[in-house]
Amino acid sequence: MKPVRTCVGCRQRSNRADLLRVVLVSGHVMPDPKAVLPGRGAWLHPSVDCFKLANDRKAFGRAFKSGGVNDTAGLLKHIEQAETMLDN
Repeated sequence: MKPVRTCVGCRQRSNRADLLRVVLVSGHVMPDPKAVLPGRGAWLHPSVDCFKLANDRKAFGRAFKSGGVNDTAGLLKHIEQAETMLDN
């Protein structure tokens, strides 16, 4: 049986392999595609739609129990680049 995680954006359960792990590093939400970075992680479908849902719902702050505003610009750029590569 494959590991299952819940996307913090759409709240759908999916296989771990279909989701992108993200971590909080010095106030920045960073992608962790290899799922090896230390610390508390959250899982997100690698799509702009799920990113926007998570960001609008302030799901990253809750997932990381950070309480403050987290910088998500680097994560959004990573997801947009990944979607662009899939479209080509």
